[in-house]
Amino acid sequence: MLLRYSSISKDEKTIRSHTGLTKAEFEALALVFGQEWEHYIRHYTWEGKLRQRQSRERRNSVLVTVEDKLLFLLYYFKLNPLQEVLATAFGMNQPQASKWLELLRSRLLGALDKEKVLPERKAERLYRVLSSETRVIIDATERSVGRSIDGETQKEYYSGKKKPYH
Repeated sequence: MLLRYSSISKDEKTIRSHTGLTKAEFEALALVFGQEWEHYIRHYTWEGKLRQRQSRERRNSVLVTVEDKLLFLLYYFKLNPLQEVLATAFGMNQPQASKWLELLRSRLLGALDKEKVLPERKAERLYRVLSSETRVIIDATERSVGRSIDGETQKEYYSGKKKPYH
């Protein structure tokens, strides 16, 4: 059985385990992602060139719906399978999976950018974003920092109170 949104859409737990999103979050993102996809495919070809004629969905397309396209991408991001495994799950070959990932990833980034929910990694841009926002959600992971050999530096940066997990 091929993995499709229609086959998992009735089970909230399955949607969350495959995508990391609730059904409501997935469907809200699918709306914005769908608009971004439609805009792109109406104006550009798969190769990113300006379109000369009207686009239409191919009869043999493996990812027909916007939800299937988004599921394909989020499934890859959440589970990080080999492209060969991803291709098998969605009924395509590895080169097709690679091309779909490349194409859909940029559309998802565009959709997240329009919604102003892209993660910010550069300090200067983060400062600009934070100065214009009233509410900010920070998703961070604590990372261990190696202890310096120099005693003075160690006193300044390492309290010694928190022990590493082993």
